[in-house]
Amino acid sequence: MKTRISAFAGPLGLFVLALGLVIPARVARAGDGGNSVEIYPSVKVPDPKDPKTKGAAPQIEVTIVGGPKVPLDKFSISTTNKNQKVTVKAEKLREYSEGTETIAIALVVCGQMIWIGNDDYEPDETAKYQGVLKNLEQAIDKLQLGNAGPPGSKGVVISYSTGAEIKIPMGDLKNITGGALGGQRDYAGKIGADLVQGITSGIAELSKVSTARKALIVIGDGNDTNNETAKGSLNDLRKQAQKQNIQLFGIIYKSAVSSEGAVITTMIPTARAVNSIDGIQSELSAIIARMGERYYLTFPGWDPKIENGLPWDGKDHDLTIKIDQQELEPFSLTLAPVWNPPSKGGFPWLILVGVLVGLILLIVIGVKVFGAKPAPAPMPVPMPMAAAPAPPKPAGPMKTVMIGVGGDQEGFPIVGWLVALNGVNAYQTYRLKPGMTKIGTAPPSDMVVNDGFMSTEHCQIACAPGGFTLIDNGSTNGSYVNDRKVSKHELVDNDTVTLGKTNFKFKSIN
Repeated sequence: MKTRISAFAGPLGLFVLALGLVIPARVARAGDGGNSVEIYPSVKVPDPKDPKTKGAAPQIEVTIVGGPKVPLDKFSISTTNKNQKVTVKAEKLREYSEGTETIAIALVVCGQMIWIGNDDYEPDETAKYQGVLKNLEQAIDKLQLGNAGPPGSKGVVISYSTGAEIKIPMGDLKNITGGALGGQRDYAGKIGADLVQGITSGIAELSKVSTARKALIVIGDGNDTNNETAKGSLNDLRKQAQKQNIQLFGIIYKSAVSSEGAVITTMIPTARAVNSIDGIQSELSAIIARMGERYYLTFPGWDPKIENGLPWDGKDHDLTIKIDQQELEPFSLTLAPVWNPPSKGGFPWLILVGVLVGLILLIVIGVKVFGAKPAPAPMPVPMPMAAAPAPPKPAGPMKTVMIGVGGDQEGFPIVGWLVALNGVNAYQTYRLKPGMTKIGTAPPSDMVVNDGFMSTEHCQIACAPGGFTLIDNGSTNGSYVNDRKVSKHELVDNDTVTLGKTNFKFKSIN
């Protein structure tokens, strides 16, 4: 089965390519017993302003999810060019932590006093219990959870007991350290296990950020204070997480007084139970590894070593990626923009002829100058006196020149767009109106975007000679520019605007 991936044609296509959007496809790996590899290819157009890449061929960048880890020279991409098979080797491989797919992680941890432990402060030896806090802190520090994503990744830590509490607010992922969880005394007297509230808080925090990926990790004994009531709520939370493409992970560890069962599996069927405190660290390490099961390949559009490459003719072509000895299923991609390889030059006869002619002329001139005696110079002929120029005629009256006739005295007109980057309106371009553009979920809004998180009259964008200004209309979930909540903001080219759960790229010409 072949997957077809269409590129955009025309000026809009180049505009979308310039934004660096990825057009995804899922391709199964052949002959591996049902396992699969997901690939997400995109065309990277060289920056015409960069002298190092000016005139170079476009490249193909591919995100590989779930693929085997092999050396760089084991990756290749093939197609047909002029009825001949062309194979190009990958020129660059980046690990997940080196990429640009930022991730936001919500770590939801049970904060029940008995599960956490009290041996640091309980004087009664018969009432002491170690709990998991110390081992959990060591596990987070040892795994360096803050490095689980590329720069720009975010994280939040929430504990649940009687209610839920944000221990580490949403911020840089590197803020998540073992010490930030606090000490055993911080959990003294907390006897509840409101698992649903903890997960609800985690999903709410993830919905506020616009990272490329999101993940929720729940660590506890798997139960809620009221398991029967929790089942329905956890099922609803699972659907919410699916809508936001949140990856779900769970670790279940039973303390000496934990009850049987694990209602968390209603939401996270793949939650793993461990038999020891040390098992928490091992399973957490496996989760971080699964989240990072992706890497990025760059294939050159033209290989000067073999003087061959991909046919950049603006048409659809079937391409096949090979990883070591395994060929993935072919997919179709539009190889645009159009690019022509450098022409092969023959022997430089013209330059050789020019050099020979120049040498002959130099020889002839040398013979003339140094081989003959100089003849006596003739007497100079008197130069005739030139008549004095006539005086200039008086200039007539100057003509009046009108400046700005029929023009715009306030400045050049400005044009702006919003391009949806995700959601049901992904890749749709909205041109902003002169004056005021209203944005909401239904008419009379000029831009109608209904992603379930936007208000009826969410915001508006004012257009004036000085530029574009976003004004929030008191929306429920707010308006964000570059991940910052704003009530009024002057937009600049390439700003990322988040309305509801839809991200837009702002583009303008002025």
